[in-house]
Amino acid sequence: MSEVSTANLDQFLTNYSIVYRNQAFVGGRLFPDFPTAKQHGRYPIFGFERFKAYNTERAPGAEANELPAWRMSNNEYYCDGKAQKQLIPDELRSEWELGVGPEVFTTETLADIIDKQREITIFNMIMNSAAIPGVTLSGTAQWSDYQNSDPVSAITSVRSTILLGCTQEPNTLVVGYPVWLQLINHPIVVDRFKSTAMPLGYPSDQQLAGLFNVDSFVVAKSLYDTTQQGIPTVLNYIWGKNAILAYVPPAQGQLMVTLGTTFRWLYGVPQNGGMLVKRYRVEERSGDMIEYQTYYNCVLSVPGAAYVFKSAVA
Repeated sequence: MSEVSTANLDQFLTNYSIVYRNQAFVGGRLFPDFPTAKQHGRYPIFGFERFKAYNTERAPGAEANELPAWRMSNNEYYCDGKAQKQLIPDELRSEWELGVGPEVFTTETLADIIDKQREITIFNMIMNSAAIPGVTLSGTAQWSDYQNSDPVSAITSVRSTILLGCTQEPNTLVVGYPVWLQLINHPIVVDRFKSTAMPLGYPSDQQLAGLFNVDSFVVAKSLYDTTQQGIPTVLNYIWGKNAILAYVPPAQGQLMVTLGTTFRWLYGVPQNGGMLVKRYRVEERSGDMIEYQTYYNCVLSVPGAAYVFKSAVA
């Protein structure tokens, strides 16, 4: 395995990049980080043996009944390198007048770009998976139809699907920003709070979490440019008009059920959380290069731990 060079590591900018995380990104809520000391490896997958019915009767003097042999499969991960860099020309530095330095501004930009691509990857893995149960809403079933739809009943009715699919009750509801706009104005939702104070004039995320019986109600607001470089910007929502009900464990670890995991290779410098920012001089271009790099692999672990509502609103 090749070593990752840390000769040009800028510890200040690295620490800054670890702290700086765009809160609009929610992919990490569904596929949390799992730090690993190895770039690639395998992890065990256990079955549902403990849920089967067994004969537990034991006659006097008889031996205890023995469970069948272990049945365990495994899967593998490989943390691909992700990197982005940008030059800070000396001319730009000499004219820089913003309160934050160009190195910090550049680090924010590079971290945002890397995280945005991870967000899109996780979105595509969930929305394009044939293994994750779900439904595409249309017409009067869409939650933007205030006269005919019932989002509370729709979400509540699939909780058992997740419990039966992964043995855990869902605890997280992620909705795209357009979906949230419709939910906070839906008569059935608002009616549930008619005798409850709503300081904002609409239900808070905490109130909606209680309504939908989840620990976390997450509004996905992250954006991306739908056009290529050189073409005028057209922004759109990464998570679109969709909603995902899921079970996500309180923390990543062994012997757990999880919808997805982001394996992140620490490559020998765990104090940096698997993220490095390098700064080095490029004399022939008269500038300083800032390079952000990390290694990770997003894995869909337990498809049954989620249920997807596609096109939840018109």
